[in-house]
Amino acid sequence: MNKLLTPERQETDRHDWTTHEEGPSRTAPTLGLADLLMVLSRRKYLLLGTIGIVTLIGIVNVYMLTPLFTATTSVMVDPREQRVINIESLVAGGPADQSTIESEIQVVQSDELASRVIAQLGLDRLAEFNPKVAAEQEADSFQLPSLRDLPPVQWLKSLLSDGEEETPDPAAAEARLRTAIEAKFLSRLNVSSVGRSRVLNISFTSQDPAIASSVANSIANLYITQQLEQKFDARQKANAWLTERLTRLREEVETAERAVETARASQGVVQGRDAGLVNEQLSQLNTQLVMARAENSTSVAQLRSVESAVEARGIRAVFDVTDSTLVNGLRAQETTLRQREAELLNNLGPRHPQVVDLKSQISSVSNEINNEANNRLRALRNQAAVTQQRVASLEQSMSRLEQESARVNQSDVQIRALQREADANRALFENFLARSKETQSVDLEQPNAWIVSTANSPLNPSFPQKPLFIAVALILATGLGLTLVFLAEQLERGMQTQEDVERMLHLPSLGMIPLVKRNRLSRMPPQDYALDKPASAYSQAVKSLFTSLIIAHQRKGTGNIVLLTSAVPGEGKSALVATLARVTAIAGRRVLIVDCDLRRPNIHRSLSLPNQYGLADFLSGNATLPDVMRTDSRTGADVITAGSPTDNPEEIIRNPLFDQMLFNLRPQYDLILLDAPPVLPVSDTRILAEKASQCVVVVKWRRTPRKLVQLAIRQLTEAGANIAGVALNQVDTSKAARYGSGEVEYYMGRRGSYFKN
Repeated sequence: MNKLLTPERQETDRHDWTTHEEGPSRTAPTLGLADLLMVLSRRKYLLLGTIGIVTLIGIVNVYMLTPLFTATTSVMVDPREQRVINIESLVAGGPADQSTIESEIQVVQSDELASRVIAQLGLDRLAEFNPKVAAEQEADSFQLPSLRDLPPVQWLKSLLSDGEEETPDPAAAEARLRTAIEAKFLSRLNVSSVGRSRVLNISFTSQDPAIASSVANSIANLYITQQLEQKFDARQKANAWLTERLTRLREEVETAERAVETARASQGVVQGRDAGLVNEQLSQLNTQLVMARAENSTSVAQLRSVESAVEARGIRAVFDVTDSTLVNGLRAQETTLRQREAELLNNLGPRHPQVVDLKSQISSVSNEINNEANNRLRALRNQAAVTQQRVASLEQSMSRLEQESARVNQSDVQIRALQREADANRALFENFLARSKETQSVDLEQPNAWIVSTANSPLNPSFPQKPLFIAVALILATGLGLTLVFLAEQLERGMQTQEDVERMLHLPSLGMIPLVKRNRLSRMPPQDYALDKPASAYSQAVKSLFTSLIIAHQRKGTGNIVLLTSAVPGEGKSALVATLARVTAIAGRRVLIVDCDLRRPNIHRSLSLPNQYGLADFLSGNATLPDVMRTDSRTGADVITAGSPTDNPEEIIRNPLFDQMLFNLRPQYDLILLDAPPVLPVSDTRILAEKASQCVVVVKWRRTPRKLVQLAIRQLTEAGANIAGVALNQVDTSKAARYGSGEVEYYMGRRGSYFKN
């Protein structure tokens, strides 16, 4: 078997570029300024058309809009609080803080003021503000039947209704109409403050400049009139309230003063008691009580100390706390007697009469000392009891005196309270009386606002601002146009440049084959055009494709069997095969075309050859090789057409006789071209792929979806095909130049002078 058909040859011949499957590592291209300009250039008609149409629509709408006029009246606000109770705050102007200004703005924009202006100027009779009048005018000017008045609609309503039509409430309808008129009026009214000043700008917008100025001035005048009315009402209410309040206060003063006199008369005896003397006695008694309590505390503390010492050391421990000259002498005498006793005991013994007498003296002195100690202890106890009784006596006196003082003070408190109430009522009465006189004397009919400037009828409309609207329309149109341009770019499914081929398919681009336009060449097919116009760009592009195949053949040592296929039908593959064969044959090469598309053969039509016998007949054993061999009359290239139709093309192609035929024919030709069917519709091409030295995928420019091409290349790779590259076919050079294709530059501009189309 031929070396070209072995798996080792296929693996060796595989091009370094064949990494066809997409992967996550593939990064999207970044667009530079030149690329963006190129995109705008090729989509310029879409961009300019969108900008022109949208801008024109905007201009037409601007000139169709009803012009509106705005008039402004300026009012100075001097806010004051209308509190008649505090007459100073009424006379003095209050601070014009932001909250006060905002409050006045809300007053100017109130529904009450709006309804008064509408009634005063008769705006409710104008179609601009009254939707009912506007509807009547539209009905008079354009007599088209309303949808609800059509007979089918009336019939349907009668079927759906229960027979009792709801009678509209005239009062409710009138209220809704007034609300709609006021809402329309307020939507045209704008009140704002000028910076941080107290000046309010009252602006009103209307279709009629005279109405705009009249409404603005009327609002300002009614606002000032409303202030005067409010001040007059406030004065009347204040006077009425003050008169009523003064009457009640006068009665309260008289009642309070009578209560004071009655209390003094009923408590005259107690009032004669000197409360100061009672308080002085109470103070002296309190001082004595404090001293008595201190003395009692000292006596009790001394007694407790002595009793504790006696309990611990005996009765003579009393003398550790209290001192006595008598006891000191007795104790000294006792000490002397005991010393004498000790001497006599040592010399005379215990039974000696002197010793016995001495012991009797010691006992007598000791008894006297103990008796004195008991007397001292009783004296301390008596002293503590006496001080305690004094404290109790003083406390009783203190309690009686406090009760007497409370009675005296209570009488004074009641009278003083009644007196204070009477004084307060009289002071309040005098204050209200004075303010009532001030209120009656102050001129309250002065407004807190005045008109700074009145509104004149505007000469120019405030809406629409035509330059601004047109500029906005132009900006929006440009944005929409750019959006459509880049959306069209994103929706572009096919490949436009050789860079697209290499980036998306990871395969080398073998060239771009220009489109042969039939209208220019009197419907001349490409394979004939290449012969008749050998110096044309189309012929040179096909020659460049052949050169690329030769370079790949020489660099990789691959064979001369080249398979041309496409992902889907209609890519111009067969015409390219015929043209490539003719151009190569004219150059003196030995070329053989084998039409392997047994389902939809096309080579015999392209070269005007009979198809009675062909490849299918040879592989089926119905014809010999010389029987199926044809020759192109114009170039001498040999051709094996597809032959008779067959029901099982896959089995025909798998016939080992096909491999043997290629093996035998290969030495006889410089180039053998296999015209294979598309990859995706049928499996024939995957069978043929391993029989070829190189495989060329033909892709129609800008038409074949890239996903389909990637899928076809993946299937060819899995079938063991040695893909030499991709040829972009039927390229419209006039449009391709806008895609930045470097190859197309050779067919246009100054370089295009080398070609004769």
